[in-house]
Amino acid sequence: MKYILRRILILAVIFVLGVAGTAFLLNSETTDDRSDMNDPVLPELMVNIGGNYANRMYGYMQEMQADYIRDCITPLDTTKQITFVVYPYDGEVNSLSYEIRTSDGSKVLENRRINNLEASNSYLQTTVQVESDLRMNQEYPMQITLNTDNGDVFYYTRVVSRSQTNTEHYVSFVQNFSETCLNKSAAENLASYLEPEENQGATNYADISIHSSLSEVSWGSLAPTIAKRGVPVIKEINETTASISLDYQITAKDAEGNTELYDVSEFYRMRYTESRIRLLDFERSVNQIFDPQLSVVTDDGLILGIRERDVSYMTNEETSVIAFVQQGDLWSYSPENGKIVKIFSFRKDENGDFRDSRNEHDIQIIRVEENGDVDFVLYGYMNRGNHEGYSGISVYHYSNDQNAVEERVFIPSTESYDFLKKELGTLSYVSQDNQLFLLFAEKLYQVDIEGGTYEVLEEGIDSGSFAVSQTNAHAAWLVTEGEDAGKIKMIDFDTLSTRFIEPEGGQQLRALGFMNEDLVYGLIMDGDITVDENAHVTEGIHTLRIESFDGELKKEYHEDGLYITDITVGETMAEFELSSKSGNGYTFRKKDNIMNNQNTSAAQVSVELVSAERTGVQVRLGFGEAPITDNPLVLSAKIRSVDEHIIAFDTQVPDEELYYVYAGGGLDSTFTDPAQAILRADEMLGVVLNKDQQYVWERGNKRTRLQLNIEDVPEVMRTGVWDVQQLQEGLGEGGTVLDLSGCTLDSVLYEVSAQRAVIAKTGSNTSVVIIGYDEYNTYLYDPATGEVSPYGMNDSTALFENAGNVFISYIEALDH
Repeated sequence: MKYILRRILILAVIFVLGVAGTAFLLNSETTDDRSDMNDPVLPELMVNIGGNYANRMYGYMQEMQADYIRDCITPLDTTKQITFVVYPYDGEVNSLSYEIRTSDGSKVLENRRINNLEASNSYLQTTVQVESDLRMNQEYPMQITLNTDNGDVFYYTRVVSRSQTNTEHYVSFVQNFSETCLNKSAAENLASYLEPEENQGATNYADISIHSSLSEVSWGSLAPTIAKRGVPVIKEINETTASISLDYQITAKDAEGNTELYDVSEFYRMRYTESRIRLLDFERSVNQIFDPQLSVVTDDGLILGIRERDVSYMTNEETSVIAFVQQGDLWSYSPENGKIVKIFSFRKDENGDFRDSRNEHDIQIIRVEENGDVDFVLYGYMNRGNHEGYSGISVYHYSNDQNAVEERVFIPSTESYDFLKKELGTLSYVSQDNQLFLLFAEKLYQVDIEGGTYEVLEEGIDSGSFAVSQTNAHAAWLVTEGEDAGKIKMIDFDTLSTRFIEPEGGQQLRALGFMNEDLVYGLIMDGDITVDENAHVTEGIHTLRIESFDGELKKEYHEDGLYITDITVGETMAEFELSSKSGNGYTFRKKDNIMNNQNTSAAQVSVELVSAERTGVQVRLGFGEAPITDNPLVLSAKIRSVDEHIIAFDTQVPDEELYYVYAGGGLDSTFTDPAQAILRADEMLGVVLNKDQQYVWERGNKRTRLQLNIEDVPEVMRTGVWDVQQLQEGLGEGGTVLDLSGCTLDSVLYEVSAQRAVIAKTGSNTSVVIIGYDEYNTYLYDPATGEVSPYGMNDSTALFENAGNVFISYIEALDH
């Protein structure tokens, strides 16, 4: 009997444990809300140019501000036809429609829908005929819409009618040049295109240029092979030059035979001649995709591989966890336990394509906790996942214990990544109580992540006078409006405390930056702001101060008779130039610097450069002590499914005249001063556009000779006055005055080449109007006599320089 009871008891216990175990497993299955990121589903769109694919475009799930997207230029030849090529992947595309708008996006000039796309292998294609009468040399935004099984998807390019652009030759050249670089035996044919310089030091594949050696351009000892072939993207094109970028992926083998993966970005600037294409500029950047399965952990630190030296990383207070960003991916590493975690990445581990590896986003690390948790902000184009095809800002929290990433809030934007990074690269911070702070469209936003609300803390902030501390926890800016104008305002984002620094009589203040969490600002006397003969404004800072948020003066720098005229503020040191006042300008005397106490921690992390024969220069994160193991535990975080928190706010940029500098394949900078924009574009070999997408200036696209008919010059320009307000009143709504003072004669002759006269100052009360030029002369109209006379080019240059290089032109208004 006891035996039977014992068996019954054992069976009962087994039954209870079985039920409990089953319930536990079922409960685990139903409560584990972690998963991998969804695969990309949107098609790609390209343009067929002479049999070559070009201008790969990625789809948006929302309509964008077309004037804030300039990813590619599609030139129209005399046929005005465009052949679109769709790669649908596994999706369905039902139709293609397009619309061309005026440059400001206010009116639709042409639209059309094509329902039947021609199938060709894995692609779909159709040819459209542009019927609108488009202005020559004027960019127009074009939106292409694909109706798919996922709804309408939007793609953007800019079309421009220009004569004799030789587009097919440029696209073909870029493809051939890139492929030839990978063929050692054929690469000898590229030597004549290069301009190698001697004594460049160790090979650095992260920074190859037209001045690198043939061996470096043809990949040296790296011996790579193509992993994903690129598609040329046209960035600039005119009658004389073209700029094209090419992104692709390569693989190489390390000493153990393991495969390394690299992202490659190339930029070509070319000129077409009858005999051949001349390469004016060539740049190549290579960034290794971090792979912890390779031999990356050494006694000296963590090898990140071939990449740019500027590593975005952050540690916790004890330096036991380091988070870092590499090629759009976020990683963490714990030297004390040997754990490496891929916290966030759009990249697929297997069977990926260009949609998931597109690098049009960035990650800003906000905080690394002692337990390994990481807060971060992701902004830009979302390659895949819940927000695939959207541009915007996501705030994430990574839980180390649960190895999961949770999105806290998403803020969609109608601006492209190029514009987003100009804004959000300045400030994005999440406080301890889940308040997000952003500087966006000249406004300082506070977003309540939990409550899903936001407010604008300050408006009218000039990003050029806005300074942020190393951790982004503090900021300061010069107030330009209201009763506090002229003061520096400081804010602590964790406490929302603010304080002002006020100038004394006859003083002006400038917020220059932060060293650690202390503000660096300058004091300028009213009389120390000078304008030299070239119309350049220089501010002479006579006193430099380092001050904590609490108002404690940490350091002050002043040297009698000398002024700080150029300064660079780093995390722990500010370097500057000292000059003496000389007439209405300053003369450089010497350089100096000032240090601030550096934060210390239990162990230090440093960014180091190491070199190897095969890979050249590599980047390493160095630690104070050797890691515990060189065989790390590698984990990939899951995505936690949560209810979406989407906040939309007005990101409309204030309506002011802006000048955009595009160079090197993207947006370089923006200016309110057209002269400063031209100077920057000249330095960067780029172009300048205004808000109406008109070409204000282009490097290398000036005709050899041209002379305007004086009767075609606006009457007010013929007066030769250089009063900008008077000229603008005379032009009325027919155009906008361009004050180009400080530019060179060679630069302003572009305006004449573009059919726009230029007023040039020749003396204290005299001026001429430049209406023409050739190789040897300028042609000058004298408002006093009404006569046109040639003047030698060298003599013209000296004449205008002696008068201060004061140039005034204009740009005609578009008829929208």
